Amino acid sequence: MNIDSKQEQVAGIDQSDLPIFNQDWWINIARGSAHYRELRVFDGDTIIGKLPYILSRSLIGLFHARDPHWSHIGGPVVDERLSRKEQAEVLHLLLQQLPRWASIDFVCNPNASYADLVKNAFMNAGFKHTTQITYVRHPTDVDVMNTRKSKHNGHIKRACKELDCVDISGTEFVRFLETNLKARGKKSYSPLDVMRRLIDEAVSRGQARAIAAKPKHFGNGAGNDSLATYDAAIAYIWDSNCCYYWMSTHRISSLDGSIQKPHPDAIKLLAVQAMHHAQEMSLIFDADGVTTPGTENLYRNMFGLKGEERRDIFQRTTALERLRQKYKSQYIRSQGPSLLFMCEPLLAE
Repeated sequence: MNIDSKQEQVAGIDQSDLPIFNQDWWINIARGSAHYRELRVFDGDTIIGKLPYILSRSLIGLFHARDPHWSHIGGPVVDERLSRKEQAEVLHLLLQQLPRWASIDFVCNPNASYADLVKNAFMNAGFKHTTQITYVRHPTDVDVMNTRKSKHNGHIKRACKELDCVDISGTEFVRFLETNLKARGKKSYSPLDVMRRLIDEAVSRGQARAIAAKPKHFGNGAGNDSLATYDAAIAYIWDSNCCYYWMSTHRISSLDGSIQKPHPDAIKLLAVQAMHHAQEMSLIFDADGVTTPGTENLYRNMFGLKGEERRDIFQRTTALERLRQKYKSQYIRSQGPSLLFMCEPLLAE
């Protein structure tokens, strides 16, 4: 085995059973335009292990390595045909190439056959291990509409009578998302053009769908102002095992009433559509990670998802990053000035 990253790949890692986020075509888009790194381990001229990541730099010069853009599962990928001993060696060779001068975060697939080896390798390399909950439903579970309280089922049935669900393009989804972010005074810290390309390519491969909910009285015609008719939209993606509830957004109403409130149950209706589709494809429906108490309530109670899985998160911070975090905590407690905290936001590129 060697780690000469200048070699060319002759035969690579089997893609058929990888999560969509780890597949080569996805990574080739999710890498973005710059600051992409891919660590590799070879057996002769064949790649048997790789670890892709994005390297960013903050305004105060601190480096941070993380999974490629819009990829909710990342970390190392190792050839399944290797023995357990060989897989452990490949993981060791990959992790020893990671820069010590950058803080690092990876979210890893807990269902990989070598997930325990991944955990051991990261722990031995000085990483802290935590987990992220995600909620799932299996295709053999009861009907989608029988997993939540009658109140929420009533909301969904009402939404079904009042809203149409229509397919939209990656461009439409991203424009709608960007409009809603601007209305909330927010911006994306990962490139939206990369998201658009991921959606369009995944749709062309039969691995994604973007759908929007719109009031029935607007009809199905598309026009230049079609985005203004959408109440909400989601994008979900899938591989050979899972269907991921990947992205969602809803229209933001205006204070003066010029932009009406979206239907309160539009997102629920779209999610039910995605869950039905996952069940038809015999795939596990994955909420794709719980990041806030609000999303936990949405997934458990409104979507009716009961099954839990825990994704592995591995983090290693530099001494400078720990110092920055210390000053940030002191700033929050004192509400005094702090140049370190004021310069906190990381650049996406």
